[in-house]
Amino acid sequence: MSLISENTARFKPLLHSITNIKAFSKSARSSAMILLSITMLLLTGCGDDVKTSEKQVVEEQPSRFSKDKLAYRHTYHSEWPKEVRNEVYGDEETFSTPRILFRAEVEWIGIETLFSARMDGSDRRRIIPESVFTGKNMVDGHKPVRSPDNRYIAISMYNNELGHTRELWDTKTQQFILMSEGYGYAHFNWTKDSENVIFYVSGKHYNYHVPTKTLTERPIIYSNGLYLLPDGQTFLAHKKNEYWLHDFNGDVIEKVNLGYNNHLSMRSFKVSPFGDYIYFLSEGLGASQNYWINLSDPSKRIISPRKADTYFFSDKKNKVLSPASRDSTELMGNGRPYPDYYFIELDLITKQEKEILLKESNIWGMGTLRIFGVFNIKDEQ
Repeated sequence: MSLISENTARFKPLLHSITNIKAFSKSARSSAMILLSITMLLLTGCGDDVKTSEKQVVEEQPSRFSKDKLAYRHTYHSEWPKEVRNEVYGDEETFSTPRILFRAEVEWIGIETLFSARMDGSDRRRIIPESVFTGKNMVDGHKPVRSPDNRYIAISMYNNELGHTRELWDTKTQQFILMSEGYGYAHFNWTKDSENVIFYVSGKHYNYHVPTKTLTERPIIYSNGLYLLPDGQTFLAHKKNEYWLHDFNGDVIEKVNLGYNNHLSMRSFKVSPFGDYIYFLSEGLGASQNYWINLSDPSKRIISPRKADTYFFSDKKNKVLSPASRDSTELMGNGRPYPDYYFIELDLITKQEKEILLKESNIWGMGTLRIFGVFNIKDEQ
């Protein structure tokens, strides 16, 4: 499994995806079962009986798990469920903590969909069943955004019949709702009451009212990315090397020049869920660096060299996360170590870092995780 913080601007993630492992054919699955049975006998000794639980793993799972050791690692983590857990709308336990929204695929299905998990990677749950993507798929590089009440997810889609569309996934009814046809980056924003989703389509700006299913054109705010701040009334518009603040109707409140020359571009641009920082990766001024700008005082900025992946904002104030990995002490069947995945948490105030080891790494044979950010943040922490 690799972790990628999904780029929400004009660029795709930098880390490459691990090649997906395709499911066995019917004949290959039969051969795999024989090979696994022989292996179990060799490991336990020719004269010893194989334990009942081990026999069940070999006999019941060969059609679901390939021989790839990342997927087969389930046998070393008996507490992990073999079947994929689904997210249930309104489940109190699931939504009792902040969660990560990400895109991934189950190894034996091979179709990417949306998942959520707790901040430590545990309790991973599928949000959208893969079967609904027949004839349509999510557009790469476009960030899906969840409504504040967690019911809806706004997604850019490509439909074989309609072309590019803006759609809502309703987690309660388990259905898609078509908002609009059209192309371009959406940059979805939700109002605090979860009744309105605001987005770009085909060079125009729209408001979709969910209760009445009404689409209304809005005064356009030109930007490379638009963010409705927590006050629910102010938009932050990402420009090439500056940002502008607009009121809800689109009028300019303030233009903030960050003092960079025209060679700089702000890439992987993000706004803190608390509305206190912006983040971007510099481009055009030598080696890329990470920048955090304090919105209450733009002269206050934190700059650090880029190490690997980009950062995304945590559920905690003044903290950001970056995916990372290293070799585990456990070895695969080929003698190579398993990869262990973790987040590097950086405190923007103290500059201290700590590691958060991710749980359930490689569950269900998951490979690349495209992380979009954190949702269900209840209070400032």
